[in-house]
Amino acid sequence: MLAINTDARYVLWLLDFLSERGCDTESLIQTHNLANLDQLDAPISNATHRALLSDALRMTGNTGLGLEIGLHRSQATYDQLAYLMMSSSTLREATELGLRYQNYPGRFSGNEIITTFSEIDGQGCYQINAKGGLGEFRLLAVEDVLSSIMTTVRWVLGRPLPVTKLRCDYPEPPHLAAYQKIFNCPIHFDAPVIQLFFDAEVLDQPLPNASPQSARLYAALCEEKSIARQQGDIAWRLSQIIIQDPANPPDMTEAANLLHCSPRTLRRRLKAEGWQYQQLIDQVRTIRARRALSDPTLSITEIALQLGFADHSGFLRAFKKWTGLTPTEFRSKLLN
Repeated sequence: MLAINTDARYVLWLLDFLSERGCDTESLIQTHNLANLDQLDAPISNATHRALLSDALRMTGNTGLGLEIGLHRSQATYDQLAYLMMSSSTLREATELGLRYQNYPGRFSGNEIITTFSEIDGQGCYQINAKGGLGEFRLLAVEDVLSSIMTTVRWVLGRPLPVTKLRCDYPEPPHLAAYQKIFNCPIHFDAPVIQLFFDAEVLDQPLPNASPQSARLYAALCEEKSIARQQGDIAWRLSQIIIQDPANPPDMTEAANLLHCSPRTLRRRLKAEGWQYQQLIDQVRTIRARRALSDPTLSITEIALQLGFADHSGFLRAFKKWTGLTPTEFRSKLLN
């Protein structure tokens, strides 16, 4: 797990957000040594970020705090990424760019939570994939990302995202009313995957603030900062290589060459971040498999081949190891 997860820009906004909800933010600042956040890009450790959120949950007593954080998130905390997405030509383009730089704003996004996009049977689908290390913060982190999608798309489209269905892989929370207000669609809890569906017709409609010249400028700025952030995240950089063709990932030597280091250095840096190379390959394939199994037009054999398995049985064994379910059981749960 990385030591650095977010920056001062987000934490300063979070403190204001909590102050508006009656929290004693002065005590939070003292407790977590946050008095000298005079640089917006100053790094905040993962431990400090989590400790601050833990205190916020305790102070507010709000089980749905993650939904509120994501829903009210300020554009300023996204810096150039918000302006890049807003100046894109279409929501499809904005989505592609937003997901490419999802680790740019910090927090959990792009690290312990990976968001992907696909089109399934005429619907757009954002899929949220949460890692196991989130522990007590899993619900807060997932809800933050889900409601952040609603907020970000509203900035980009100039109107609410036309959501058609939400699937969540956890039990119905006590703050169900907040879900109904934010998403305004059928919601299915205890599903095998987290997916937010919407009308795909909005994907290619012109955006109100489209500006190709501005988009090129903001893309360059995001690329620069993203590269700087990724220098300390070899697992993220390697996963982006695997994603390009999960059926044929490079071997360790090829991957090391692409990342301009030796295989020994690559193994050492992955281990320091808590990863082995095969684990990364399995994570990418698991995310892709879950998304593909949501598409009823794809056979399980087709999905297996897309992921690099020679036959149906090999994919069956691997998927059950990853999820505890066979592909058929997983797909059946989606349909129920």
